[in-house]
Amino acid sequence: MKLRSRIAVTYISLTVAGVVFVSLISSWQIRHFIATRTTRTLGAQAELLGRQMERGVLLCDGRPSADSLLTMSASAIGARMSVIERTGRVVFDSAIPRDSLRSLENHAFRPEVQAARVRGTGSDRRVSQSTGQEYVYVARRLTMPDGHPLTGGVLRLALPAADMQALDTQVQLIVWTLGFIVVVIVALVSLRIAGKITRPIQHIAETAAVITQGDLTARVEERGGDEIASLAAGINEMARTLGADLERQRKLERVRTEFLGNVSHELRTPIFSIQGYLETLMDGAVDDPAVNREFLGKAHSHAERLNALLNDLIEISRIESGEMKMSFRWFPLNQFLEAVEEDMRPLADRKQIVLTTEYPAVPDLRVWGDRERLKQVMANLIENAVKYTEAGGNVRVGVALEQDQASISVSDSGIGIPEEHHRRIFERFYRVDKDRSRDVGGTGLGLAIVKHIVEAHGGTISVSSEPAKGSVFTFTVKR
Repeated sequence: MKLRSRIAVTYISLTVAGVVFVSLISSWQIRHFIATRTTRTLGAQAELLGRQMERGVLLCDGRPSADSLLTMSASAIGARMSVIERTGRVVFDSAIPRDSLRSLENHAFRPEVQAARVRGTGSDRRVSQSTGQEYVYVARRLTMPDGHPLTGGVLRLALPAADMQALDTQVQLIVWTLGFIVVVIVALVSLRIAGKITRPIQHIAETAAVITQGDLTARVEERGGDEIASLAAGINEMARTLGADLERQRKLERVRTEFLGNVSHELRTPIFSIQGYLETLMDGAVDDPAVNREFLGKAHSHAERLNALLNDLIEISRIESGEMKMSFRWFPLNQFLEAVEEDMRPLADRKQIVLTTEYPAVPDLRVWGDRERLKQVMANLIENAVKYTEAGGNVRVGVALEQDQASISVSDSGIGIPEEHHRRIFERFYRVDKDRSRDVGGTGLGLAIVKHIVEAHGGTISVSSEPAKGSVFTFTVKR
């Protein structure tokens, strides 16, 4: 009995030492892995944005619209963006108002800026003197045409170190918690199964080391139903959690890349069109009364489309980031529908479309939500119905009552939507017929904004449609 106790104590001591050692090594490796991954991701984003600036898609010329697009791009990737001239003067910073940039110190001697000028890219981690927060910085040298104000300048992205530290703390907690569990389990069972515990623990430690080195596909073999099997399941669950986190991060990177690509594509068409019309006018067409007003009208139309696109981008960014606050309260549904119909009737009348509303059978029915945001939903759905319905058609608003919610529908007799597009119709920038969509106007973000607003109310939205038979969009709201 005494020998067995000594053996158990020996195993416990060795296990404690092993767990502490593996946890320390794992902690260091995880911290290094997260830091490296963050820097690489930030570098890839800086490369993408830098190319967009070099191609003229993103501008930094002091105009509010250009600043807004740069700020929106920084918000989309969740980073702070700075543009620094060759002299070291900061000409844009997404975290600091433009009128406050003069108070910033010269950035010419920042480590990441100096490295970017020499090697093309540079990185550093320190506390920002302008915001007082610790950041991970990645800078990229801008290669602009000769004579450009930003020639020799630097694009810099910064990510709050707190984000990285939060993930590191969570993972460290998992590692050390699992280590503690190992010690407790060994202490409880070592007197009885000292001879059986060494091999499983060793296997777990080895697998954990492999996982912390980055191989998140490694798994511990789960045998039996005892505590060791539970520990193995915990290690496997940790690996699956880390793998899922990394996969979500990769998906977020893909979404951000796709978003920036879509934004660039959508902005390029009106910008190039406006540029073409203005160049034609400057080349002499401005003096030709047969075309000057027509070209100015077309340029104005594209400018309005560009403004609408930027407004929708800001709107959906505010919704997704949680900056847009909802004002929920009870309000009468009939009065709400009457106001919507009154606002939208001129639009329908201009196209000779009959707009009707079928009010619920309960006259004093009240629903719960943000009245103005739900009005935005209705306006968007009715406007789309009018756009895609030929003159002489009809658009109908209806209400169906269920136990604890009301289903509001907008149906039309328009061109309809093929079934293969139903699943993606609410995605940002998704268009069933791109050419037709641009002809009738719209930014490609309206239905995405509608979906976000409805889901913020705890409701759902769906579409039912067939080509040449019209469409029905239905969303729910609490009553």
